Amino acid sequence: MKKRRIFIIGLLVLLLACPSCMVYFTGKQQESYKQKIINSIDPYKIQLLSIAVESKTNPDYVPLSFNGTDEKTQAAANDAINKIFDAVLEMEQDDDGFYYKAYNTKTNQRYKSQKSYYPVIYKQTSTIAKDRKFNDFNLREILEDTDIVYRLDDNYKLMDDGRLRVKDVYVDLNQIKINSPNIELTYYCTTSVSSMTNNTSRFVDEYDFVVLLGTALILGLVIFIYILMNSLEVEESVNPYRTIKNCKLLTVLIIIGLTCFTFIGASTGTGLLVITGELQRILAQYSVAYSTPISYCLYFFSMFIFYFLFSMLCFTVKYMFMNGVDYFRNNTCTYALYAKTKELGNRVTEFDLKDNINQDILKFTICNALLVIVLYVISPSKTIFAIVYVMISFLYIRKQSMKVKNDYKNMLNFTEQLSHGHFDTEIEDDLGIFNSMRDRLKNLKTGFEAAVKEETKSQNMKTELITNVSHDLKTPLTCIKNYAILLKNTQADEATRTEYLNQLEKYTNRLSNLIQDLFDVSKASSGNIDLHPIDLRLQALVDQSLAECIEVLESKDIQVIKNVEDVVVHLDGDRTYRVFENLLTNIGKYAMPHSRAYIDIHEEEDYVSVIFKNMSEVEMNFSSEEIQERFVRGDKSRHETGSGLGLAIAKSFVVAQGGTFDIEIDGDLFKVIMTFKKS
Repeated sequence: MKKRRIFIIGLLVLLLACPSCMVYFTGKQQESYKQKIINSIDPYKIQLLSIAVESKTNPDYVPLSFNGTDEKTQAAANDAINKIFDAVLEMEQDDDGFYYKAYNTKTNQRYKSQKSYYPVIYKQTSTIAKDRKFNDFNLREILEDTDIVYRLDDNYKLMDDGRLRVKDVYVDLNQIKINSPNIELTYYCTTSVSSMTNNTSRFVDEYDFVVLLGTALILGLVIFIYILMNSLEVEESVNPYRTIKNCKLLTVLIIIGLTCFTFIGASTGTGLLVITGELQRILAQYSVAYSTPISYCLYFFSMFIFYFLFSMLCFTVKYMFMNGVDYFRNNTCTYALYAKTKELGNRVTEFDLKDNINQDILKFTICNALLVIVLYVISPSKTIFAIVYVMISFLYIRKQSMKVKNDYKNMLNFTEQLSHGHFDTEIEDDLGIFNSMRDRLKNLKTGFEAAVKEETKSQNMKTELITNVSHDLKTPLTCIKNYAILLKNTQADEATRTEYLNQLEKYTNRLSNLIQDLFDVSKASSGNIDLHPIDLRLQALVDQSLAECIEVLESKDIQVIKNVEDVVVHLDGDRTYRVFENLLTNIGKYAMPHSRAYIDIHEEEDYVSVIFKNMSEVEMNFSSEEIQERFVRGDKSRHETGSGLGLAIAKSFVVAQGGTFDIEIDGDLFKVIMTFKKS
């Protein structure tokens, strides 16, 4: 949780810092852009505007003074200068990106031509009478360095030798001087393109693109490194990355990739519009207040979205490479197409000619191809060829369809017979494409027959179980009832009553043991066996079990020979004792009288083996698997008492403790082999 919180906070800081850096560098570039505009301002047009304003607003002002010119030349020059003033004022009126405020220092009059509320790119105040750079200009220099004369009609033309032609009069401009006006002019540039200031380009060159792109790449690299530094498990637990990993790779690349590049284009365009002031101008044109802050906010937002999408793209690349080939296999349409193509190729290359269906398909294809070729060659017309081909194909397909229909009907009848339990039904006919299904149904029939036999056997065992358990429960209960009746006879002496009580105890213990066996086998069936393992010495446990079973062993004069190593195993003492007791009890019941039984305990590398073996008194006409079933007894005549659960309980207790329990029968030799894992 802590790492997840740190990752989210760090990512948010980067997503806010990167657009902020881009806005900062864009602001710096805008200052550079404004300086380019300042350097491009045409001072001659500003001078002409100042003179024109003075001339149009002050009737006492004489703009020109002459040196050695006749009256005709002076009249032509004054006419030309008035035309030039009109052209300058008209140019100023038509230029939406330029306006001015003028103050006459002599008459104290103020004039203005304020047309725009766009953001100001440049503001300058100039007084020609006080400004040296204007005083150094004469009329010839002004007209030669500006295009103002070319805006006039054909009656006014600047000659190559520097003279001004006014209709049929040639004015020598070197003989004319400009009288400095008394105008203090404050002019404003609001757009990057202005005919008045001679700004005819946007002044955004390759350098601006390089700065914007370089800054964006460096900041993107920072985000990419941050994504790589964090744990993939942390990142994929956060939305939207948690959603991205569940999408197909092609979907992610198309949606996020294209959207990301769309926003970098939009961000770059917005940045350039901000640099040039065009975005602010457009907003101001529609009377949007605070156009400059809003334009920067839009630029910040577009960059934020771009870097956010870019972080998602970085996570996709990281997730893709960290998951390796499996990611491409499971998440790309290209790999799915490759897999399908490969599968189709494998089907073609693995065409099994031994399969009947494949043989029929191949035969039909070859015959069909040969028939098409023959009919095409011998047919006098393509129409007859087409008719014959269609008829032959129809007859063949109809024949095959009828065969498939009959085969399917036979298969359906076969399955219906099986569903009704008629397992003696046989089907040997050739069913064509259904042959494989026929063979599988035959195998299924064999499996059903085995299952039915097993179920019948199980039902018989259950019937025998009910009979045996009823008999085993009824016998001690009858004896207990009889001896209880006898004890009611008060005429019996003390010795007789003592014998009756002993018999009652004997049959009560027998009934108790039978009920305990039933209880234990029930717990084993449900897997609800409580174990309490301890470090157990098997040699001591064997000795204890022999001491408890000594009477039943001595009753048949059975000698137990031990070959036991002193081994300590981590087992449940009570359950293991019960296993040994059941096995020794079985030896006492079923072993050959006056014989020997053996108990071997050996320690191996990874396990301990425990072996009980004895010679059987009667013929063992059962298998090792059958004798381990519940309620199965070696004594079919039920001469010996018991529930038939002893071996089943012993096996359940051994297996529950992680061991193995196996029985081997070799003639009259009965052997139980158990293994326990070493602790």
